[in-house]
Amino acid sequence: MTTPEPQVRFYDLSGPEPWSPACWCTRYALNYKGIPYTVTKLSYPDIRPTCERLFADMTGLHATVPIIEILGDKLQALNDSTPIARLLNEKFPASEGYRDLKGLDVMDDYQRKSVPCRKAILSWILADVHDCALDPHDGSKEYFKRTREERFKVPLSEVTEKVGGGEEAVLQQIREGWEPLRQRMMQEDGTGDPTYQDFFDASNVKWIEAASPEKGKKLMELYGDDTFVKLMKKVEKYT
Repeated sequence: MTTPEPQVRFYDLSGPEPWSPACWCTRYALNYKGIPYTVTKLSYPDIRPTCERLFADMTGLHATVPIIEILGDKLQALNDSTPIARLLNEKFPASEGYRDLKGLDVMDDYQRKSVPCRKAILSWILADVHDCALDPHDGSKEYFKRTREERFKVPLSEVTEKVGGGEEAVLQQIREGWEPLRQRMMQEDGTGDPTYQDFFDASNVKWIEAASPEKGKKLMELYGDDTFVKLMKKVEKYT
């Protein structure tokens, strides 16, 4: 049996294991739709040069990952995970045998409302991302530490306390911010067809787990119920 020709080149962040939440969104989308793809790992210092090579005009664009490059006669490049998901639905439609990503119509509002929760997660695991998730050999650690400490004005090890207000405060922010997810999962058993909204939430879970398995366990117990168990069960097939 022959392997299908790749239709997409997916640019992911480097690291021992996949960890970036935005990149996980794109990985889930590609797997769900059944699009054959290859993966190119980028270090943090390589992101801007890659964007400048792929995008003739960087006006209005951020140098960020994920990036996809659609190959063949559909040639096009794009970064930013939710616009990528919309483009994948457009370029690889159900009429050509690809699954349709559902729930994209609610994502702008959902992402906007999730910003406080994601900021809380970031302050909780920033030092863990540096220590555990990044490639130690390609300059990513040095770049990450320098740019994040410039941004937060404190050492990475102090971000949770000095920016987040301590672990308990951060966990309470996450608990409040993910309440819409908890309400959604209360109506499900974890066996339904996932939406892009599910992939978005699961991507943030994968981010925490990759940074710190210990904090991943704390997250799973955040509500004292099976919210996250059901969520990750829904997306497991497309991981």
